Amino acid sequence: MPVATTPPPAPPAPDPARFVPPDLVDLRTAWTRERALAADRPHHGGRDGGCPGRHGWLLDDGLDVLLEPVLAGSTTPGFYPFVALDERIAAGLLERLDEVELATQRQNLGPSLGAVLRAVVRHPDRVRAQGYVVGPLRCDERITVTGVLLRPGRDVPVGPRRGPGDGSTDVLRALGELGVDDMHAPPDEVAPWRGRRPDAGASSGADEPWFRVWWD
Repeated sequence: MPVATTPPPAPPAPDPARFVPPDLVDLRTAWTRERALAADRPHHGGRDGGCPGRHGWLLDDGLDVLLEPVLAGSTTPGFYPFVALDERIAAGLLERLDEVELATQRQNLGPSLGAVLRAVVRHPDRVRAQGYVVGPLRCDERITVTGVLLRPGRDVPVGPRRGPGDGSTDVLRALGELGVDDMHAPPDEVAPWRGRRPDAGASSGADEPWFRVWWD
């Protein structure tokens, strides 16, 4: 006589967030899960109510391998911040991203992604990029720069928090000289960088202060 059995429980829905215990996943796993979740849910805001063919382009281009070392987890699903993107990763992004993306992707009125990445590559001892990546969970999947960490190379008297019009002219001038010169508006904040300082290598200016220039 056959024995009645209980079917196994359905597996839990994948969690799109990264670095959430106890399931600490790598970036490829996280983005693969996000793309699968995106395929199963309705979309709003894209063309014709969705964004067909867009989910997972970062994954398809292999950018998970490149960005894995610098991205951190977040409590916001599909959102991955980075603090000090260096010249090696900037060069890899410049090789992989198309010119339209580099020229048009910007944080509101801030500088273009391409301008910041090129400055990081050309001046690795003086410029780093800050920003975030939106993963395949959302239609606006992208890499965005929100700010620049800058070592001006000159004495700059800047207080603990400075806006664009109160004495940070020297910092902005140095930023323009290094190639970050296509912003559409002044930054919302210029302030000494209080976080972990980028490695200035063997440069003679290794002890000079760094500043964060940030756009909302």
